[in-house]
Amino acid sequence: MPIVRELARVAKGSDPPAVKLEGALEILFGAYGESDPEFSGLLLTGWTRAREDKQYRLTMAWLREQSRLSLQEIVAEGVTGGAFRSNLDAGAFAAIILGAAEGCLLQAPSHGGPVPPASIVTALLRLAAAPAALGGA
Repeated sequence: MPIVRELARVAKGSDPPAVKLEGALEILFGAYGESDPEFSGLLLTGWTRAREDKQYRLTMAWLREQSRLSLQEIVAEGVTGGAFRSNLDAGAFAAIILGAAEGCLLQAPSHGGPVPPASIVTALLRLAAAPAALGGA
């Protein structure tokens, strides 16, 4: 739940959307991609138990949805304000971010994957950025 609270705090903050998104990605990928194996194990165990236990399923789904909604809020604000690409679907991009973070979570127990979480964060930020923010690229 601390991750959900932190993402909501960033989303409601007064920083520009690009700063919010970077902060949210640092929180999310820091927790999912660079956390200790015990934390990764807790989340993975929660999802495994959710397959059989309705209470776990509801809890894990709530955590995931609240995280996605905070990310979506940041992305939508950035699209509206011109900080992000105008054709970026905020809901779909928020789901992609969350899926990428969860991919890092799965890699954590196996000692990481071929692409470090920081590189994934950089790629996501570049995908969202408006062309002007990339120097016209």
